Amino acid sequence: MPRRIRPKFPKKWHVPNEPNKWITWQHANSKLAGEKVYWISTASRRGQPHAVPVWGIWKKNRFYFETDPKSVKGRNLSTNPKLVVHLQNGNDTAIVEGNARREKTIGVLSQLRKDYARKYQYTPDWSNELDQVVFRVEPRTVHAWKAPRMHRSFVKFIF
Repeated sequence: MPRRIRPKFPKKWHVPNEPNKWITWQHANSKLAGEKVYWISTASRRGQPHAVPVWGIWKKNRFYFETDPKSVKGRNLSTNPKLVVHLQNGNDTAIVEGNARREKTIGVLSQLRKDYARKYQYTPDWSNELDQVVFRVEPRTVHAWKAPRMHRSFVKFIF
């Protein structure tokens, strides 16, 4: 379970310290697992940003997604593993900052195929790694909040 912390807000903002309004890991984890379309942001070795929507699976505090290794995100991740994954809804959101690594474990890939089929009615073909690969995102931090008073609920989870 990640450690939950509150950011420090300027006193002039008058943000009350009400822990009962802070986002819980259970809530953020549920949002991440239930999302259908995620946005990922990568950067090239030189820092050129790239954002794109993807399908993916959040489970056991990891995010998995597939891509063509020749795509912009695939090329970016081959030289710079840092990325951001975020949900589409900015009013009740979770934003994952972490590192992506290729997932090659046969048992994990087999289970992920089942997870994709259940979630998207789509069975991926990862038999040729020249065409399609799977990345596993290991989170470092997850930011989460809920509007309309995001400052009251905003937290950061540290892994």
